[in-house]
Amino acid sequence: MTLQPPTKRQSPKSGNRPDECEDACRVAYPLRLDYTTGGMARIALADGASESAFARSWAQILVKDFVERPLKLSDLELSGLEQWLAPGQEEWNRAVPWERLPWHGEAKTRAGALATLLGLTISQMPGHPRRLNWQAVAVGDSCIFLIRQDELILSFPLEDGAQFNNTPELLCSNPANNHVTPDSMQQIGGTCQAGDVFILASDALAGWLLAQYAAGEKPWQTLLAQDSAQWEGWVQAQREARLMRNDDTTLIIIRVR
Repeated sequence: MTLQPPTKRQSPKSGNRPDECEDACRVAYPLRLDYTTGGMARIALADGASESAFARSWAQILVKDFVERPLKLSDLELSGLEQWLAPGQEEWNRAVPWERLPWHGEAKTRAGALATLLGLTISQMPGHPRRLNWQAVAVGDSCIFLIRQDELILSFPLEDGAQFNNTPELLCSNPANNHVTPDSMQQIGGTCQAGDVFILASDALAGWLLAQYAAGEKPWQTLLAQDSAQWEGWVQAQREARLMRNDDTTLIIIRVR
């Protein structure tokens, strides 16, 4: 088995420019998903919290770091999580133009930026060259959905649209204000089958998908049929119909073949 080239779609809030989008995503595939060489696909999505300062930069750092050095199960202890976050927190701090900040914005910036993080890795199973393992870790309300034979078999970390709220778990760029613990980081894993489809979505799109699914629809069919030319118009139509919140919206599709 292998992976098809990923599909990525992104749209900022209505009225915002693309460079104001506070979602960030990264996908990296090796030449081969080969256990003997450590080949691993790495996919990450982060949603910066608008109420915090320089959240876009923090989200971009988190997805870059996950792709370059994915969180491992051994990292999900408090000391391991702190060590994993530390280089990114230092990078964010260096990137902030502290000398140009207005006095009324300095306290907010010093409190740190906030973002969710959803990470997925896919690798070959040891001793099974034609089988793939996957592992996912989540902080917050960006979601991953696994579609198999045109059915939803996994929704992670949220399973119901009613679970979305305004206070998701968030990683902070200021170590002193990072209150996420290993207990609040969720993880899950399994094996892939040929034909499986992983859909990663930031919260507005994830909430739309779960609401449509609860109404008896198969909303992944709509997402899988979208092309880049249709995406912006489709997202705007969902917002205008009040089926989707007006928020930064990101979609990543990973197909196993």
